[in-house]
Amino acid sequence: MRFYNLLNHRVELDKKSFLNAVNAQKPIGITIDGEIVEGEKETLPPRPYIFAGRPKSLTGSAVAKATPLSKILGENYDVADEGSKIVISAEKAWEEIVDANMPWHHYIDAGGEGITEFNHKRLDDIIWYSCEFGINYREVAEFLEESMEGTVLCIEIEEPYRFNGCAFIDDIERAADAAFDFVRSELKKRIDEGSIDLDDLEEEEEEALRYFGLIG
Repeated sequence: MRFYNLLNHRVELDKKSFLNAVNAQKPIGITIDGEIVEGEKETLPPRPYIFAGRPKSLTGSAVAKATPLSKILGENYDVADEGSKIVISAEKAWEEIVDANMPWHHYIDAGGEGITEFNHKRLDDIIWYSCEFGINYREVAEFLEESMEGTVLCIEIEEPYRFNGCAFIDDIERAADAAFDFVRSELKKRIDEGSIDLDDLEEEEEEALRYFGLIG
């Protein structure tokens, strides 16, 4: 999966297209690749967005002041005019980014909490059973990040270390199949090595092994 650390990744957009979208005063989404998509957040196609909403006005009105270009997307975004390009920095807009992607992200990795759910029923069911043997969200997510195509928008700070991530998997059904096989393989290995004793299982452990097709 591709990681974009928003501390140092700037999103570039075509200046004319951006100003046209701002002046239209309609809701838009801006993707991590710099594409502008028109529409309310609920109707946007599922892509990784750094912004979703209605830009402020450059010209103002009788009831509202004009907003400088630098804050046209809100106080937590920095927007700069660089010739033919508009460049957006979103390192302070993490909460806005999570909200913009809430309908379709596949998991959030929040500092201090980690991953608490997958936004996909089968993936979440896999963890429900795998956690009986200590295979948790983070372990499965790391496997998916290494083996699947997708995108992770993140804020990663080295000292003191802090990581917040928002992940999107390109083929979620293929990812669920791969996660199932990954966990099943790990559990079979433990059975073969003897660290899982089939003669000394709790009821929940038996149910989990049946789910993965490892016992009858």
